Amino acid sequence: MFLKKYIEKIESVRDYELDDELMELYVSLASTTSENMFASGMCYKTYALDKDQYTRIVLREEQMMISQGTTGLQTWEASLRLADFFVEHPGIIRGQKVVELGAGCGLTDPEYKDKVQVAELDWEDTEECARLSANVDVIVGADITYDPTIVPVLVAALEAIVVSSQQVAYITATIRSQETFDMFLELIGKYLQMLLYKL
Repeated sequence: MFLKKYIEKIESVRDYELDDELMELYVSLASTTSENMFASGMCYKTYALDKDQYTRIVLREEQMMISQGTTGLQTWEASLRLADFFVEHPGIIRGQKVVELGAGCGLTDPEYKDKVQVAELDWEDTEECARLSANVDVIVGADITYDPTIVPVLVAALEAIVVSSQQVAYITATIRSQETFDMFLELIGKYLQMLLYKL
């Protein structure tokens, strides 16, 4: 709707030529948009993948936090904050062996596609987590502290992976339940040295 109005505004300006890429984007979105999308609360969101905002992706997402019995239909603020943090501080992960716990859809910059391995990791299998430890410098996780039943399992997995003072973990959270988040902080504080930042 906004893009249509924007294009109409541009077209009303005399001697101004409409950008072909903008028109192609509009046609593409118009052809994939259905009435069902608007009824369900779906929308398109654009995310910049680099500091200069040259590389972008457009995702179709739910506007509601919980929809169709799941929370997996939108990008969570915690993951965006973590991504922004690494864009601002790329030296933290550049050249490091990084593992992401709970990678979700696993979007990766195409530049790194040959350097990325995807594998399932059962957090309850602390022996497998410990084997992984030898090959990891940085552990990251976004929005993985939301369920009180998995918090103890997550903390045990982190304890098995982070065995060296040279390793570091960055976990961001969208706090849905303060009680659950406090449980995570209490349990993780027993095993690992922790610094808490609000991003």
